[in-house]
Amino acid sequence: MLSISPSTARILLQKMQDKGLLKRTHGGAILDNKEDRSATHHRDYMNIAHREEKLKIAASAAATVEDGDYICLGSGTTLYLMATMLHGKQDLTVVTDSIPIAYELLNDDGITIYVSGGWIMKRNSACRGLTAENFFKEIHVDKVYNGADSIDLRMGITSVDFDPRTESALCRSGETCYILADSSKFKVHPYLDNVVNLPEIGHIITDTGVDEAQISALKKAGIDVILAE
Repeated sequence: MLSISPSTARILLQKMQDKGLLKRTHGGAILDNKEDRSATHHRDYMNIAHREEKLKIAASAAATVEDGDYICLGSGTTLYLMATMLHGKQDLTVVTDSIPIAYELLNDDGITIYVSGGWIMKRNSACRGLTAENFFKEIHVDKVYNGADSIDLRMGITSVDFDPRTESALCRSGETCYILADSSKFKVHPYLDNVVNLPEIGHIITDTGVDEAQISALKKAGIDVILAE
């Protein structure tokens, strides 16, 4: 029992209700479950830059996933959008470092989810650190899907991530790797942290805004460039 007066208790309950933590009832309070965390993540991830391009890229990526696949999904907005398009798949196993993606797919009976573990970056709710890195080094999946902060012909896939080693291990954990990146990622200066080199990538899925010269150079490097339209 709390040693507070009834009036103080009412004030505290009202403050918690105002913050969305509970719902007051006659004589008490209950947890407010009107909107779960997956719905919150869904709402936040739908309000993003380059949304139309990312939706097309996500749809193209989701079309490459087959029933029975064992796949790995990285973190980020485009990967989250892709995850929303996997509902209805059967006997699909998804390994991810993304807490929002895990929440999104949690209640789908046809999908089994594994989360890497590790400490969580607040910027994108992704698992990072040695635990996550070692997790991805020890698994092998059919297909890997990851994003990019920048794509550069010389430096490859680069990231602003505090811990790019986890992303590197993730990208190398499968038979083939798909990089999902809208055309804006080809127009920014490469970041210092290299995730993977271009020869390690099987496919890049992007939109039609990428320069033709860049597409030709990527194809010459042996990369399958998929333009989402």
